[in-house]
Amino acid sequence: MSLTRLQISASLAPVVLPAFYVTATESSAISQLRLVDWNLAADDVATVLYDVDGDTRVFVDAARETDGIEDVEVPRSTGGSGFVLVTATPDALPFFRTFLVLTARAGLLVRSPVTYSDFETRGEVVGDAEALQAAVDTAPQTIDVSIEEIGSQPSVRMDPLSALSIRQREAVRTAFEHGYYRHPRETTHAELADELGCAPNTVSEHLQKAEVKLIKALVP
Repeated sequence: MSLTRLQISASLAPVVLPAFYVTATESSAISQLRLVDWNLAADDVATVLYDVDGDTRVFVDAARETDGIEDVEVPRSTGGSGFVLVTATPDALPFFRTFLVLTARAGLLVRSPVTYSDFETRGEVVGDAEALQAAVDTAPQTIDVSIEEIGSQPSVRMDPLSALSIRQREAVRTAFEHGYYRHPRETTHAELADELGCAPNTVSEHLQKAEVKLIKALVP
């Protein structure tokens, strides 16, 4: 068996999606869900950490109204987007559990994040291509899995924030928490300067340098 990186996508029939996923698809307030970590080891409970790209409140409200969702935990608001920890019965996340079971049986490693938007999920798995194809062949008809890309080794991933200095990271997080990156902006360089204990032009410099580093980390 040769180690292979496979970028896969799966088109999902709405019937296999929990109600809060359908809400995330249909709401203009949410552009994407990112599944950044999960624990499905227990037979009776599943815990999934989501990073919501959009209005977290819309996602949280929909999750709390979905059958099988036992608990929803949210950190304090950070500009309208952020992490949500969902605890649910396995039946509340049928397609995700099926996906993980299929890949586990094939001896494949699923790497995070697994993204979801527009009735489609995407992710990267590492293992044997033939084993993945065998798993795909046994997938339910409600999940249409396809291999989009094959590589010889896993992709290198780095936290973009790790490229920032401590002060740049502090400036970006403070700006985000105070709505600087919202439209329209909810704060100014002067107000951020008061929070950070520095001059407004220093805030501007920190943000500009940080933004350049983040863009370079995200754009090939």
